[in-house]
Amino acid sequence: MIVNELLAPAGNIDAVKIAIDNGADAVYCAGKKFGARAFINNLSNEEIIEASHYAHLYNKKIYITLNTLIFEEEFEEAKEYIDFLYKYVDAIIVQDYGIIHYIRKTYPDFPIHVSTQCSIHNKEDILFLKSIGVSRIVLAREVSKEEIKEFNKLGIELEIFIHGALCFSYSGMCYMSYYKGGRSGNRGNCAQPCRKQYELLEDGELLTKGALLSMKDLNTIANIKELLSLGVTSLKIEGRAKSLEYLSSVVRIYRKLIDDFNANKKPTVSLDMLDDLYSSFSREYTKGYLFNEPNKDITTNGSVKHVGIEIGKVIEYKKGQAKIQLFKPLSILDGIRILNGNKEVGLTVTRIIQNGSLVKEAKGIVIIDIKDYVAPNSTIYKTSSSKVKKDIKNTLNPYKNLLNLNIFIENGYQYYSVEGNDFKVEISKNETLEKAISVNKENVIKQFSKVNNLPIKYSNIEYKNEENLYIPIPLINSIRNELLEMVKDHLINRKMRDNKPYPYMEEKYIKQTPKESLTINEETEFTLINNRTTKKDVSYHLSEIKEDSILSPYFGVTNHYAIDFFRHLTKGTIILSFESTDENSLSLKRFDSNLGYLVEFDEPLMISNHCPVGKYYGANDKHCLMCQKHKYQIKDNDLTYSLKFKNCIMRILGKHVKRKGLDGLIDITLN
Repeated sequence: MIVNELLAPAGNIDAVKIAIDNGADAVYCAGKKFGARAFINNLSNEEIIEASHYAHLYNKKIYITLNTLIFEEEFEEAKEYIDFLYKYVDAIIVQDYGIIHYIRKTYPDFPIHVSTQCSIHNKEDILFLKSIGVSRIVLAREVSKEEIKEFNKLGIELEIFIHGALCFSYSGMCYMSYYKGGRSGNRGNCAQPCRKQYELLEDGELLTKGALLSMKDLNTIANIKELLSLGVTSLKIEGRAKSLEYLSSVVRIYRKLIDDFNANKKPTVSLDMLDDLYSSFSREYTKGYLFNEPNKDITTNGSVKHVGIEIGKVIEYKKGQAKIQLFKPLSILDGIRILNGNKEVGLTVTRIIQNGSLVKEAKGIVIIDIKDYVAPNSTIYKTSSSKVKKDIKNTLNPYKNLLNLNIFIENGYQYYSVEGNDFKVEISKNETLEKAISVNKENVIKQFSKVNNLPIKYSNIEYKNEENLYIPIPLINSIRNELLEMVKDHLINRKMRDNKPYPYMEEKYIKQTPKESLTINEETEFTLINNRTTKKDVSYHLSEIKEDSILSPYFGVTNHYAIDFFRHLTKGTIILSFESTDENSLSLKRFDSNLGYLVEFDEPLMISNHCPVGKYYGANDKHCLMCQKHKYQIKDNDLTYSLKFKNCIMRILGKHVKRKGLDGLIDITLN
């Protein structure tokens, strides 16, 4: 089993190559549809093929995200896309249980990585997914290192986030963006309402305001040894929408840390490497739920945007120029931002004057051109580095495939082969060669060792030509090139495959006479996270679904493949997803007569492990119990949202919805 794979994000084909060249073991990216970052360029099918070939050539892996909910009318297109991906990529990252069901039935050797959007955070659900042949689980970001240590004993690949942006809500459980503007995070179009400004109200009175739902970015650089010691399969960096400069910097840092650990050295990185990273992208940082970070250190009180690194102060401003004191280097074409009271000035540095002379880089007291006034003592931050941009392709030595070369010449028989751990290519010829007085073995080996720019290296070369038969240079070149083409073809077409049996191959629609309507106690919704009780109206965990269970809308059922999957587990009512449109919901009734449609409920927006009330009152471990004494709300420019708490898990709720039912579907009331 893989251990401590470094998994990097890639939003385009250039990012794929930069991530691999800088030391990533695998990359994850998306195509033009069905990815959870639909607003970035992503890869065309042709680029996915190119990315696959590049990754495999360097003995790396490529995973494609298909981690959105799929509506019924989209499913045929999604199937065609999966059929295409099967030919080229090593695994597929999935949220929709209908997609999981289709892949497991159709391609039993196609590895499935269950997305963090499925919010898997307990042992029982991990074991259930293992039992149906899932290859890897991307754990919820809310799990701790202590839990990961226990989960890692369960015999299935685990993947955890180690760096980058965090969601305020449990992933897959956020409907705020859809609620506010129709842009669904579960459908790849999150508008990031968690980065907006809110007011916190206690019994209707203002307590505080700010970016109350904006998470600090995860950063485990200082704690990486402890994480690496857990021995999880994959360590994941977030950031498919971020710059190539960020990508190259963050991959280099974690590659260095992992390599140090594997060499039994203390994992360390230089201050210059950190500056390169933080000038490319930085917000306030947290160790996150991984390290049980105190509640007060999870969300940010500062900027929700890229901050950069502090490099100096303004001394004075005069006639379009600022004299500044730098305690870190500044170079021509660096990007900087200057905090000037409540105002912010941003620019690209085009001229640096030190001691009356123009310089390309400097530290100390310098003069730069600035059009807008900046006050003395204003703080200067570097927000982009020309050095990093220049160095972006000055990569680490790419991984070399270590192979064995065999050359055997005897009488009229010639045999040549190249062999790796999992393959062997060979050429044999029966062709008379002339005998030479002597054959320069070193020259023959040197000629055969030319690898035509392929990322391979011969760790062992066996050469046998006891009769000193002469091999003409054109023949050597021809044989070598043919061997290398065969090696290249094998490398780019190899994929991770593991045929696993699937227990739900046959359709199984468990029949049950449906009721006209159901009323469900909303208290059971809190079982979604950690209040696991034995008596429930609704199942919120995969492992808890029984034959007569009612299925929670949080399972995101939006297509008939998902219905078929859950019909192997329950004959009870399947409540369709909160985000299933009326048109989509009606399209599903022909497949099943026991589907639920929500007619009355408090609009669910977020479920979070963070508590802004506890943070306001300074409770590190959240258990301040203030939520039991008062009523709390948050408010933005448009709307007010109720907060509900249980066991220090917070739900954000929108308006109370009452709507007409749909013909042929069961009316569901959550009260």
